[in-house]
Amino acid sequence: MRQLENDPAFALRKAEQEQQLAEREAESRKEQGALLRDLAAVGVNVSTVWDLVNSSASYTAAVPILLDHLKRPYSDGTREGLARALAVRTTRPLGWNVLIDEFEKTDSSNKRVKDGLAVALAGASDDDVIPELIKLAKDRRHGTSRVLLLLGIKRSKSPVAMRAIKQLADDPELSKEIRSWRRSKRSL
Repeated sequence: MRQLENDPAFALRKAEQEQQLAEREAESRKEQGALLRDLAAVGVNVSTVWDLVNSSASYTAAVPILLDHLKRPYSDGTREGLARALAVRTTRPLGWNVLIDEFEKTDSSNKRVKDGLAVALAGASDDDVIPELIKLAKDRRHGTSRVLLLLGIKRSKSPVAMRAIKQLADDPELSKEIRSWRRSKRSL
């Protein structure tokens, strides 16, 4: 590593990468300005929506704001962050239909946003909406993002979910993930 740090070409590439990263972060904060102001107004102070992703702090008051902004035209990175920040149970009663609508209208070629929305659906789901989650997971138009929907189905204790997992185990895009659950149970 010391040798690399002394290499002028390496140092230049590293400085350029750091500069590009700083520019992208500044651009992202600028794009999220209205969102960050709206969040701050309800006491959620973050420097980017991504600060909420995997946060252990509760931000229930932010969920309606996140849902509102999810429907706005943002870059893929911001939309993905919004979606992943909505992967909490408190989203379901307020915005389940918003998540469904956004997931269904997002093309599978936009993998980053589609995956973020799948994570949101899985994270927000409960037994009341498992049939809808199963229907989405069975719909091949949603591509490989369907694998992420399985997390919500797997978490459910509903007999409907258990039956669906058995059915989905034959789906070529989903079978590997479902088989991995069986292996991990055996190894425990």
